[in-house]
Amino acid sequence: WGNKIGVPHTVPMKVTGKCGSVSVRLVPAPRGTGIVASPVPTKLMQFAGISDVYTSAKGKTRTRGNFIMATFNALKKTYGFLTPDLWEETEPSRDPADEHSDFLANYAKAN
Repeated sequence: WGNKIGVPHTVPMKVTGKCGSVSVRLVPAPRGTGIVASPVPTKLMQFAGISDVYTSAKGKTRTRGNFIMATFNALKKTYGFLTPDLWEETEPSRDPADEHSDFLANYAKAN
């Protein structure tokens, strides 16, 4: 994720989603690792376009609805992450000492 070679293939950082007693943690993985998860989160990751990720689950994962929602909540947190390539372009401002140097020079002469 840290470099710009190709499209994003994993989650940007470690995220956790929770629903009921189920807690799912998604961890970024290197390119080529694949989706290391049980079949339920694997389908969601494939639908989301993630090809490399490690997962960890705690709680009663046999309740499939909670397991799916916990995975979805973890994925939802990754979409709130703003990567540097999505930052707005800003105009660089001048250094304050440089911007007010005329005023400071006149103030020093007056005193």
